[in-house]
Amino acid sequence: MSSLCSLVICVSILFFVGWTDAARVCNNSPDLCSKLYDTVTYLGAHNSPFIRDASTGYSSFGNQFFSTTKQLDAGVRFLTAQVHVDLDDRTGKRELHLCHSSCSLFDVGRLRDWLLEIREWMEANPNDIVTVLLVNSDGVDAREIEGVYSEADIARYGYVPSKIDQASPSSNQANATWPALNEMIDNKERLVSLINPLKPDVENAPYLLDQYTFTWENAYEVTDPSNFTCMPDRPEKQTIDSMLESGRLFIMNHLLYWQQAFGIHVPDIRNVNTTNGWDGPGALGQHMVDCGNRVTRAPTYVLVDFFNVGPAIETVDIFNKVTKPLGRMQVPQKLVGGGAGLRFEDMSEKFNV
Repeated sequence: MSSLCSLVICVSILFFVGWTDAARVCNNSPDLCSKLYDTVTYLGAHNSPFIRDASTGYSSFGNQFFSTTKQLDAGVRFLTAQVHVDLDDRTGKRELHLCHSSCSLFDVGRLRDWLLEIREWMEANPNDIVTVLLVNSDGVDAREIEGVYSEADIARYGYVPSKIDQASPSSNQANATWPALNEMIDNKERLVSLINPLKPDVENAPYLLDQYTFTWENAYEVTDPSNFTCMPDRPEKQTIDSMLESGRLFIMNHLLYWQQAFGIHVPDIRNVNTTNGWDGPGALGQHMVDCGNRVTRAPTYVLVDFFNVGPAIETVDIFNKVTKPLGRMQVPQKLVGGGAGLRFEDMSEKFNV
């Protein structure tokens, strides 16, 4: 009798484990759970916390229409932001703020609060991997950034590679140098943090990674849709071959800018439907195909402005072979605000807002 019971228990356990594995959805797809981190393409929201909506007066410097939480809900998994040192107006205390170019120009608050927003989303979505890139504009050291991560209680999710001062070789069928999404979830290391620039601190903040030790990127400020390229721009004086040999992951910038008076560049909202779509002059889909052919592997990160337009997520799904994404919140796939030299009423007529 005991042997029969043991058999039933074992079968039940195997069934339960198989059922839970089958039920797990990683980054909106069960098909991505077994994929290695560096073989998945992640849609990125450029300047994620800098929003163009009524709360910012539809600022021309805003790069997204929706909050970071809604970006994540809608499928974005790569978030970038600019970090500056500022002083608290009341106490004069030094703080790290999220500012676009300058805190006197566009300040959306403390880094701590933004990281807390991301941490709360990750707690509510335990099967998702998120990557954050912080442009460390004032060269803050790892200890100070780590202190803010700890305040936001998000450091506990930090992914720590085997070496923090050297990129691993690219994964292939014979050699998995990055973990699978499943493994990162099980190990509770679901947040990859890239900082530019950063002097690594293995003792105090091993999960904070210098951006250009682990990644490379193409040109990021393009004003003509015919000028999108796949060639390395940063680190400087590199080739595609040298970047592949280094194991660095490819950030494919797909950002079209519109030059204003005094040489100021703002996101080109006029052409974003095409820019973030599959076909047309400077389209995201064609840029990804071109870079995939040149680099011989799909970009790891694809960075866009106004991610919901196009919509960019559908192009990334094609490259990830995700046909039926699960658990995503739907957002309007069109322009939803004014700014950047276009009056809202003009935009309503042109784009049927």
